[in-house]
Amino acid sequence: MQGKIIVYSDQTGIGKIITREKKKYNFNVDEWDDYEKTPAVGQIVSFEPDGINAMAISVTRDAEPAAEEKSGPKKGEEPDKEAEKSAEEAVGEREPAWLIESDLDVEACIEMHFSDIRKRVVQSRELLEQNRRLDFVRMERFLTTAYNNLIEIDHSFENYELAEIRQELLEANSAYRSFKSRTDYIQNAYEKVFLNRQSRYKELRARLELNRSKIAKHTENAAKLEKEIKQKGETLKKLRAGTEEHIYLSNEIKILKRSHVDAIHEIAKLTEENRLYIDLLDNFYKMHYERFKKSFEEFTKSYDSLMRKIQDVLAYRFDSLMWKKANRSKPIQSFFAKAGIHDEFSAVTYMKYYLKTLDSSKLNRQNQELMELMQYLEAQTKKRLVCIDDDTEFLGMVKTVLGEIDRDIKVVLSTRTETVLPDLKNIQPHILIINPSMRGVDVESVIEYARKIVPDIEIAFFARRISRELLLFAKRCNTAAIIPKTMHRSELDEQLREYID
Repeated sequence: MQGKIIVYSDQTGIGKIITREKKKYNFNVDEWDDYEKTPAVGQIVSFEPDGINAMAISVTRDAEPAAEEKSGPKKGEEPDKEAEKSAEEAVGEREPAWLIESDLDVEACIEMHFSDIRKRVVQSRELLEQNRRLDFVRMERFLTTAYNNLIEIDHSFENYELAEIRQELLEANSAYRSFKSRTDYIQNAYEKVFLNRQSRYKELRARLELNRSKIAKHTENAAKLEKEIKQKGETLKKLRAGTEEHIYLSNEIKILKRSHVDAIHEIAKLTEENRLYIDLLDNFYKMHYERFKKSFEEFTKSYDSLMRKIQDVLAYRFDSLMWKKANRSKPIQSFFAKAGIHDEFSAVTYMKYYLKTLDSSKLNRQNQELMELMQYLEAQTKKRLVCIDDDTEFLGMVKTVLGEIDRDIKVVLSTRTETVLPDLKNIQPHILIINPSMRGVDVESVIEYARKIVPDIEIAFFARRISRELLLFAKRCNTAAIIPKTMHRSELDEQLREYID
């Protein structure tokens, strides 16, 4: 496939290609196969499409020359003086709005402005494939409090692994907050992201401001001249006509009046120019604003979700590792035992302990938020699974084993996809485990439908035999695990427990 590079940043190595069919593909410089040339806007390239990404890219034709180069005189030719003069005088005429041409289109400006965000998302691909996460915006204060309290109980609790993932989480949150601050006000973004990248627009705006400065100076000068003319006129009236002093002052007043007229004329000329500039700038602003707003909102909505997911996955990892280490700490075990806490250490357990110390009849707003957070955490811990297999005896054993692993797990079992798929929206399962060998079932279509209804759903397979073909199929479907089918209860318990935990 062939296309044209419309965006590329040397700093990030990220760019975008557009084809004749107006399809756009993202690319990374790592996929660049031409060692003699580097990517540049305008190059015609060949590539292999992979979803929305371009792979194995090489140059077909170099970047096209700029418009100025195309229209300039050829070697050995004299420049067109009349054309140059016309171009210079065009400012003083009523230019149509289309003469302000954009250097980069809306989408290219947005992509370039947020190249750092796009790079972070690309580098966080592994995190975005994960489905277990905690709402960090909601959990931030509680996680920090729990972390600090655990360190106070056991000073050796903090180690390199925990500190590293905490730092990753803080950096992800900082990047998310920075992203939000750059996308909160659409008018500011329009100015900074799009308009400030348009050279003709910036040039005319600079001329407008320069003219305003000149008008202010000429206005001030005209006022001074008018005052001086009036003062000298009063003096002239007192002099006798025909005297040398009268003649000299009369000539001086004439010169001042000419200067005053020139200043008034220049003010009028600059004011008229500015009316033109304001019209041009206003037309250009309105011409692209709606398209920018639509594209910007689509981009920010998409990347807001991705940035939130990155920090939420890291929050889940941090929380899991924190309580995993707490379970191994003797001082923390002793502290919790004295406090009458005997459940497995977790965010829910710690929250229950904290809420017990509060008077529920006198909860302030902050503590009320903690009660709501408790409900959120409890809902997060209740896993919901959908298991589909045509072996009813095996499904019965799966339900029994899962109940023994965690009685809070909600399990929906079915031998037929058509009976359970219509209810996925209501169930909102965390995990779908399906047998890919079921007869008459298009498993890929089932998975595609499930991910459409529940975007974050995790997919796993039941399989009696694990073959190379199955492994390739599982990879293509982005499955989290393959669980061997067995009627030995202890083996099934071990397999499911390892996967669920």
